[in-house]
Amino acid sequence: MTRGRLARLGRAVFLPTTCTAAAPVRLRSPADVLALLEAETARVRADSAADPVARARAVGTLARVALSAIEADQMAARVAALEAVLARRRPA
Repeated sequence: MTRGRLARLGRAVFLPTTCTAAAPVRLRSPADVLALLEAETARVRADSAADPVARARAVGTLARVALSAIEADQMAARVAALEAVLARRRPA
């Protein structure tokens, strides 16, 4: 959809003003996701040509996704710690 069509539909959306093809990114862990989100958040915040409200909405969405990735990373660490404790308790 074009920016004009989205505006007519009453939808505010962030469309980057300078769209460049990014290098492929492999997302295999929550840390990979966090690194990508950090880079994209910086890119969105640096786009001074974008509508401030749309930019703030995009940053908020990225922050929400980043928080989920942080929670997943913490949960993975907790599960790994529990598995290590259980492995030590098992009789040989």
